Amino acid sequence: MKKKSKLFGTAGIRGRFGTKVTAKLVIQVTQAVAQLYSSEGVLVGHDARTSSEALSQFATASLSLSGTKVHKIGLCTFPVIANLTLNTKHSVAIYITASHNPPTDNGIKVLRQGRELTLQEQNQIEDLIFERDEHTELIHHEDWDKIEPQLEILDANDQYFKRITQDIQMNGQGKRIILDCANGPMANLAPLLFTHYGFLPTTINSHIDGSFPGRLAEPSPENLTTLIELSKKEKILGVAFDGDGDRLAIIDETGNFVELSRVNALLATYAIEEEGPGKIIVSIDSSTTIDKTVEKIGGEVIRTNLGELHTKGKELIEADEKVVFAAEPWKPIFPKWGFWIDGLYSLAKILKVIASAQTTVSELLKDIPLHIAKRSAYMVNQVQVETIFDDCKSKLRESLENESKNELTIDGLRYDMDDGTWILIRKSGTEPKIRIYYESPTQNRFEWIENIVKDLEKIIKDK
Repeated sequence: MKKKSKLFGTAGIRGRFGTKVTAKLVIQVTQAVAQLYSSEGVLVGHDARTSSEALSQFATASLSLSGTKVHKIGLCTFPVIANLTLNTKHSVAIYITASHNPPTDNGIKVLRQGRELTLQEQNQIEDLIFERDEHTELIHHEDWDKIEPQLEILDANDQYFKRITQDIQMNGQGKRIILDCANGPMANLAPLLFTHYGFLPTTINSHIDGSFPGRLAEPSPENLTTLIELSKKEKILGVAFDGDGDRLAIIDETGNFVELSRVNALLATYAIEEEGPGKIIVSIDSSTTIDKTVEKIGGEVIRTNLGELHTKGKELIEADEKVVFAAEPWKPIFPKWGFWIDGLYSLAKILKVIASAQTTVSELLKDIPLHIAKRSAYMVNQVQVETIFDDCKSKLRESLENESKNELTIDGLRYDMDDGTWILIRKSGTEPKIRIYYESPTQNRFEWIENIVKDLEKIIKDK
């Protein structure tokens, strides 16, 4: 690669398979990982996408030929492979996945010691890749007597299962739930776990198929129509995962999609109740709902760039700050459990309260503010992303010129108005998209901010 460009986005590296994400890219990343972390032992796993197993084989071979001790897992969820990096025998992992992206895409996540890489660590890998010139061999071949046997971990799910059932104990008492496993590896774990806990799960999209025949992998309301209809009809809780099992979406017993920040506010409350007051790290696109909920019980909300929860968390922890919870929408983290995004662990936390109190999600959420919110993404021409983004920012500043507000520019452009209404415009870190998120506590103010968004949409669509 002659010209340096950013490889890592907000959640690893992602893009179109065969175009951006290729066998060559996998080899380049794994060679850099081997150079930096070979002594730590490297895990290799993958999601269910049609191209993931083959790409993981390139990763395994590349690491092995460079003299790295490789531990193969095969098909697994993101939380399962993250959990294994807590073991000092294999504290680094390469996971082939495009998470919630469409089946045409794939990607690479790198984990170390129970978390995704910090921004500094990502930059180290990118620097090593770009330092290699065209005359450098693609794969470093270690001497024949330095090549170590490849090891297989056959009980990765069992290790996760054992740890979570020791940490969270409950009796589901036959309560019915619906699990939408997105045709991904969560189908091999979630139904078994909650059956063990005494629930009666009904599953949909629970056969492994990397083409995602049941629905697209992103657990957004428009992709969850079947789950929403079933939850409403049966009057039971519905849960949806994404392609690799880190994201979590919840449908309440009346068939309503629970706004993502309300789920995080609920989980943050549980974290504070268990561990006491502390820092709550959230991404730039998180609702003020979480602020209003946790500040009453001793939580302090800190916002950071999307995709940098791990960087901020590591920074605060090393400064002896107490971090009790972190989250992006869909992506909850309990640092005491592990500093990785874990939808399954978070669901277990919620279901434990529901089972023990014999209550419902709707009842649990009654004290958490309900704002009117919308999250939209617009696919744009890759070449025009910067121009469109700049034009939208200028228009937004102009539209809110006379409004009393607080401005945040750490990741995109966000404005928080005095009444709790807010809007964020940012570029996607993984796709050529402009994302606009907005929210208000009242219908009138929501319609007001929505009219401003319509002006931004005209700019996007006219390009």
